Amino acid sequence: MVLLAVLAACPSSRPSKPTTPITQGGSPRPGAPQLSWKKIETAADLPPAPAPGTYQIHMIDVGTGLAILVRGADFTMLYDAGTNDREEKPMRVAAYLAAALGPSGDDLCGAPAEPRLQIDHVVLSHPHLDHASALDLVMHCYHVPDFWDSGRINETVFYRELLSKLSQSTTRYHTAAEVPTDRTLSVKGLGVTMPHWERFSEGDKIRLGEGAQFTILHANAKGGSDMNQSSVVLAVELGGIRLLLVGDAESGPRQDPSYPPGDVEEFLINAHTERIRSDILQVGHHGSKTSSRRAFLEVVKPRLALVSSGPKRYGKTTLPDREV
Repeated sequence: MVLLAVLAACPSSRPSKPTTPITQGGSPRPGAPQLSWKKIETAADLPPAPAPGTYQIHMIDVGTGLAILVRGADFTMLYDAGTNDREEKPMRVAAYLAAALGPSGDDLCGAPAEPRLQIDHVVLSHPHLDHASALDLVMHCYHVPDFWDSGRINETVFYRELLSKLSQSTTRYHTAAEVPTDRTLSVKGLGVTMPHWERFSEGDKIRLGEGAQFTILHANAKGGSDMNQSSVVLAVELGGIRLLLVGDAESGPRQDPSYPPGDVEEFLINAHTERIRSDILQVGHHGSKTSSRRAFLEVVKPRLALVSSGPKRYGKTTLPDREV
């Protein structure tokens, strides 16, 4: 069984709400386990830690950004943690993690407790602020053995500070980029040495816990001018449930969903047709018309689609696009 928990607001305290089975969306695969969801409005709504053989997916409401927590009885993984809304603070992510996982860290973490709790894997799909603004705080508040990054450099202060924090820890830093001999990269004019830097490849399978793993389907360390196309795409298996995490992976310019797929979505269709078939899809690029081409969705065939978007306008556009 997989429980999807959706955060609607910062947890407070009210009576708990029941879960709701997923009865709509695409047809489940033969023998697919039960899938249900629960809206989290208060701390009382948060489910207890998953029992063996069950899993949880928490989609944290960060406004215009993305943060997804995946839990099993013996593992925890965080995929992105950021927002692009000025009124939102990284503490919103920290507060939810503290409520869901338990207090950890010092006073900066909102709910201090020692020793720090562990988040086994943190994955940064790509180094844009709306996907990474809270990750330095996450790294401060939790022990993270493994951090996964495309390796695409973002010449910004926030990304340099994140890498600097990683460089001072025992965390293994994984990228699709080739590891230089001196293990040093330059960000915003300063060199950052990553003592525990390892390279991963497309197709690598990473065990999360009992009955759970993720497979890396895409990551581009070089990319072009569009950093979204460097997104780390994961096919996550949770028992018999499949979750596809695509970050901001796109098909190209803004087009109607009927337009043929291109770029990363076309690559995934051609290279990983069977692997992208999923029960749950994290909709690419916050529901923008740059992603979610109809042909791509017809291959994925999700029973449930997760869109993380907020009030921030991009020119005249507010995501998600209605056509998507």
